[in-house]
Amino acid sequence: MTAAVHPADAAPPAPAPLPPEEEIRSRLAGWLAEAVLVPDADPDGSLRDLGVDSLDLIRTARRIEASFGVRVQLRELFAPELTTARLAGLVAERAAARGTAETAPPGTGHEPVVLTPSQEQAWEEQTGERGQWNQALLFTTRPGIDSGLFAEAVRRLVAGHASLRLAVEERPARRPRQHTAPLAADGPPAQALGAVLDTVDVSELADADLSAAVSLRCAVEQRSLDPQAGRVARFVRFDAGPARSGRLLIVVHQLAVDMVSWSVLLADLEEVYTALEDGRHDVWPAEGTSYPEWALALAAHARTPEAEEQAEWWTEVARTPAALPPDHPVPDPRAANTAATAATHREEFPAELTARLHTAARAHRAHAGDLVLHALGEVLAERLGESAVRVDVLRHGREETVGDTHLARTTGWFTTTVPVRLDLAAPTPAARLALTVGHLAALPGGGVGHGALARHGRPRIAAALRAAPPSDVSFDFEGDDADTLPLGTLLPDVAPEPVGDITAPHWTRPHAVEVIATTEDGVLRVEWWYSTALHREETVRALAARHRGALTALLDALAGPEQPAGPQALAR
Repeated sequence: MTAAVHPADAAPPAPAPLPPEEEIRSRLAGWLAEAVLVPDADPDGSLRDLGVDSLDLIRTARRIEASFGVRVQLRELFAPELTTARLAGLVAERAAARGTAETAPPGTGHEPVVLTPSQEQAWEEQTGERGQWNQALLFTTRPGIDSGLFAEAVRRLVAGHASLRLAVEERPARRPRQHTAPLAADGPPAQALGAVLDTVDVSELADADLSAAVSLRCAVEQRSLDPQAGRVARFVRFDAGPARSGRLLIVVHQLAVDMVSWSVLLADLEEVYTALEDGRHDVWPAEGTSYPEWALALAAHARTPEAEEQAEWWTEVARTPAALPPDHPVPDPRAANTAATAATHREEFPAELTARLHTAARAHRAHAGDLVLHALGEVLAERLGESAVRVDVLRHGREETVGDTHLARTTGWFTTTVPVRLDLAAPTPAARLALTVGHLAALPGGGVGHGALARHGRPRIAAALRAAPPSDVSFDFEGDDADTLPLGTLLPDVAPEPVGDITAPHWTRPHAVEVIATTEDGVLRVEWWYSTALHREETVRALAARHRGALTALLDALAGPEQPAGPQALAR
């Protein structure tokens, strides 16, 4: 973890001795081998040719920073000529020249800046109270946590990550803005944190009563945040005494976090607490580009020639059909599409089919999610009677091609919704899949330019892109997320109690149908979230069944003698 030293602390210890370049190369090769997609790939080839997913490259960048104390940008990892050997040389060179980088002191505030496109769109969609729209995780804690050290660790975590201190300023007849409040990096941590941290004494409760008390408090905490008041994060520790495991609830408003951010926050919390426990008081989490700086970079990017050249691409995509007619006609479908009306249908695929999915994806230089998405496109095209359909695809959004940014360790809401055209006019399954894979690979700038242009582009471009309504269907492939939470000795496991309702009943859902796919434990699961105010259960079940059949048929066809589908979709 990158460490920044506060003036009140002693100077940091000297960096650990740098391992030989061959050892650096060996460790890099081991990390990257976990993510290679291309079968029989030459390990000495470029990372692009190995087919490494960009989310795995984000994790690799973090590992490099944690292990060797240097930063490598994602754009550098995507360079066509970069091999494992060249990356090892780059890391060794930077590690040898490293010094104490000048960074803003921990807890530094930031003046008001624009919202990011994802933030602004969500803010506009919600017309009621905006507090209860959260991400939340509940963990078990090891027995005997020192409350003072834990409070200091949380203070340092919040001071080191600007997104945990966001506040939204709503201005009449003007666009909302966000700023980050300063946080005192010295003095009593409880005083600096205020309402961010709370400790609940459950040491006198029996185990069954403890679980009930935790569940009740979690439900209450979901209603505790208010982004306009600057309350976007809550840490609630349940102290069960020196001999029993307690709990830690972390609730963060959606405007301030995404799923990729959790691994950064949890790793930093573990490392800072462990350091404090060992008597090392010089360790502070530090980001590269802060979230407010990212918002500014994205807005500035929208006015560059590079971004404006993408406008024609996105305008053409926006012309593709994207409406899924409702079963229940209502005057205002978006107003009717609330969290209170949400229902879900889940399809679970056999492990054998899931294994075939991964095999086919590797053979066709694609990702498993590309095939699941493509099958969804086949189903929607058939239902709508169209040769092409548009689906809103969720992507991680950490694209360092925007400005001079370093985002591998930055927390915030980077997830971006990207309109994707699925062209189903080709005569064979492999040829149709090639079009999907090729389109995903060609997305300009990983897709972040669409939102930037629509929200911060020149008026003519922004108006044209915002005139197209979003697709009625979204798709999110989360893959196998089971290993992305860096649980350690402080937080050894996810707790069994429910975290409560993370969204308020009046919350407006962004899409009529949300398709979310995971491959946890080697099993593909596809969840279909929909609104009972718009669609009948039978309709969604029928779509899910058709999708299951389409994916199975696609895998059967790809197992035949046809050629691989085409270039791998690298920009994921």
